[in-house]
Amino acid sequence: MAMNHDRMNAFLLRLGVLKMKFVKTFCLAALLSLSCAVPVLADCSYPKKPSDPPSGAKATQEEMVAAMKITKQYDVDVKSYLSCLDTETESLVSALGVDAKPEAVQQVKNKQNLKHNAAIDDLQKYADAFNLQLRAFKAK
Repeated sequence: MAMNHDRMNAFLLRLGVLKMKFVKTFCLAALLSLSCAVPVLADCSYPKKPSDPPSGAKATQEEMVAAMKITKQYDVDVKSYLSCLDTETESLVSALGVDAKPEAVQQVKNKQNLKHNAAIDDLQKYADAFNLQLRAFKAK
């Protein structure tokens, strides 16, 4: 009787190990499939434009240093957004497939270029505004 009990325990132990291997394999496959889908699902978040820089004629040095840090961070955020747009564009074009019409590919690229140019324009306007106030600060 003890022999059957030992066999049963060994069988159940093997069954448990097989279940765990299956669960691990299934979870790994699910994670891999999700990671492959991420670029297609990626949604690039447009960077939030900071509030206007302080008046250079009235600002303290600490306020101008803080504004400079904000400007630099905004620059980093915009560059990150542009990088995301590049990846998103590649994913969108790839999702169209190899048989996609050139017009469809160009339409995607045009839309992405509009987003790209808008971000660059916003960054340039903000940097110009900061530099104007910085010159006013240095002139006082």
